Amino acid sequence: MKKALTIIIGVIIVIFSCFGCFRDKGDSFGIKGRDGIGDKGKPNSGKLVEFSYSYIGNIGGGSYTYEIRDNKFSYELMGHDEYEGMTVTADEGLLDKIKDLYIEAESYKWNGYSKSATKVLDGNGFSVYFRFEDGQTCSASGSNCTPKNYGQFSAGMEELLKPLADDIVERAKQKKIAEGFPGKIDSILFNFVQKGNSGDDKHKFHIYITDNAEQNNLDIDIHSVSGEFFPEGDLRYFGHLDRKYIDFSKLEELIEKYQLVNWYDYDVAAEDYNNAEWFQIAIGFDDDKRLSAMGTEKPENYDAFRQEFLSYMVQFADSIKDVYKPYS
Repeated sequence: MKKALTIIIGVIIVIFSCFGCFRDKGDSFGIKGRDGIGDKGKPNSGKLVEFSYSYIGNIGGGSYTYEIRDNKFSYELMGHDEYEGMTVTADEGLLDKIKDLYIEAESYKWNGYSKSATKVLDGNGFSVYFRFEDGQTCSASGSNCTPKNYGQFSAGMEELLKPLADDIVERAKQKKIAEGFPGKIDSILFNFVQKGNSGDDKHKFHIYITDNAEQNNLDIDIHSVSGEFFPEGDLRYFGHLDRKYIDFSKLEELIEKYQLVNWYDYDVAAEDYNNAEWFQIAIGFDDDKRLSAMGTEKPENYDAFRQEFLSYMVQFADSIKDVYKPYS
């Protein structure tokens, strides 16, 4: 996850730095809003006492917020309620370093900046807020638009604050692992996609329990070249499967046997990811908890779990071939 988040943040900074407010395209993007105080702005001479920054992703995806208040750093990430209430004590000099960036990037000239590219239907946005000991504030926001030197400021800010966010992520992960997943499985999504030297097999399983006979809750899509588990060729089940034919107890045994709880939120790319199998798991429980993991770098017990899980899916697919209702 940390590696993926680093890549995402890097892409965000590059996009904002290179494109800013699509300056060269002007009105073709429907740019509207205010430029901010500009050259009339002067740096606040007082101490910075509060700071917050938010990234707003495409349709909300990947949105996150950093905040430093009362010497506490907090981190919020969309879809991760487990970070709520978790803080890291901020080093006494952290806000001083943020203020140094504010001066170097002339962020005081951003005060009042609020622009958006109204003709862009997706993209990204940001908001930033500074409060000083004299009560004065400086704030700016944009949607597919950024003020001058934004990239310089955001890169420096991420270098300072991302390690603190990573600390919260790791603590939340360890808390989830300690709590475990005591609920009963009610949905699964598994993908195993080989690439390059790893092979050409593809396995997908998406199954969930429902009492609605009109819902297509079964999606098995196999492309077997090796014939290792499924016969060579393609296998496709897509349609509805009644609850009575879905039994995840074997998977629950495998989760316990191979301690998949330790895979919680795993997301690591192998160095040679183009020649490694990509895997994705998302297991839903009836208490609304979710165990997810993905990547091309194999976590602990991966090979043994994969072997037993795919053998289990071979048996499962054979057991339902005559009872599921194909989509038509």
